[in-house]
Amino acid sequence: MTGSMADLEGNRDAQGRNGMGLGSWRRRLEPTAPAHEGLIMPLTRSPARQPASASFDAVDLHVGIHPGVPAVAEISGEIDIASAPRLRETLLMAIRRHGPAICVDLQGVTFLDCSGINVLLATARRAWLEGGWLRVVRPSAQAWRVVTLLGLQDVLARDGERAET
Repeated sequence: MTGSMADLEGNRDAQGRNGMGLGSWRRRLEPTAPAHEGLIMPLTRSPARQPASASFDAVDLHVGIHPGVPAVAEISGEIDIASAPRLRETLLMAIRRHGPAICVDLQGVTFLDCSGINVLLATARRAWLEGGWLRVVRPSAQAWRVVTLLGLQDVLARDGERAET
C-alpha cells in the first residue's frame, strides 16, 4: 500500500520532518478512476414507464377578486404546491390593481400547506411594503388550524383584527 506509515517514516529529514509537502499529499489522496468506469451503461427508461410530468394543474383552486376598499379575495379549494404559484400571482395582481389593503376569505379552503402559507406571508409583506395590510377573514377550520399551529395568527389577523406585520 502506498503512503503507509512505514513509507512516511522512512522519508524523514534531519529536522524530523517527513519531507512531503502539501502537493505530494494531494497527489496521494486524489481518487483514481475505478477499473469498471468504461463499463457503465447509460440509464434508459423502459417504454412502459413514462416519466412524471413536470407541469402542475391547479384545477382544485378557485379565486375570485371583488374590488373595493379593501379588495376581497375569495378562495376555495386546495392551496398546495401545485396551486400556490397561481394564487400568489392573483393576489399580487389584486394588490397592484385595487390597492394594498386586501382581505383574504378562506372559508372555502379545504387544504392549506406550507406553500400556501408562504403565499399569504409574501402577499402580506407586499401589502405592508406598499402601506397596506392583509387580513384573513372567515377562515375554514382546516386553514385556521395551520395558521395557529405555526403561530401566525397575529401576522394573518382574522375577522376585523388589524394585521401587525
